[in-house]
Amino acid sequence: MSEEKNLRKGERTRLRLKKTALRLFAERGVENVSIRDIQIAAGQKNNGSISYYFASRDALIREIVADIAKLLDADNNHRLDELEKRGGPKTIREVAEILLPVLPPQADEDNPYRLRFFTAVLISRRELLFEATAGADGATRRSFRHIQRLAPEMPPEILRQRLMLMMLFALSAGASMEAARGERKGWRNLWSFESAEPNLADAMAGIITAPVSQQTRLKVGLRKNRAD
Repeated sequence: MSEEKNLRKGERTRLRLKKTALRLFAERGVENVSIRDIQIAAGQKNNGSISYYFASRDALIREIVADIAKLLDADNNHRLDELEKRGGPKTIREVAEILLPVLPPQADEDNPYRLRFFTAVLISRRELLFEATAGADGATRRSFRHIQRLAPEMPPEILRQRLMLMMLFALSAGASMEAARGERKGWRNLWSFESAEPNLADAMAGIITAPVSQQTRLKVGLRKNRAD
């Protein structure tokens, strides 16, 4: 409610619709929630309330994605700035810590469904997510440049794949971590341990630094030979 108290009625309604949509999309999946579901859950009697505030269902999803991306990007940029001031990053593990899918505490308390929503959109509406985050991916791009500088030598296509795999893994893990805050019992064998978060950073770094097998290198070579 802290976000809403100083807003005008129309702005409060708009924010309530976004928060309700975010929660429903996170809980049910993006494709399983209708405009009507959101209106009812938000307590809106006017059937046209969402279309009044948002041009379309996709526009609503896009705006929520952009909001979350800006939060993540701002926090990650700040932490990366601090690391660079100290002469880092010097290891991929340090970069992985920056990219940990953890929102600032105040943002997480205000709406504890953001990472699950973000992951749901990534799964079912990947292109929409990329469009919505195009202006809020500065920290990720900076981090990737550091990883490319620090990573063991490997075929460029393998490193690109590993960067994407690392982020996919991190986001799904972050969504799991977020859900665990409300369901500690169900995740007691993972996120209840203080070691879980730093271990996640270890695993993210490990995706990049794991040796490239001969089988994988052979596949890269075969593809190049076929193209020649």
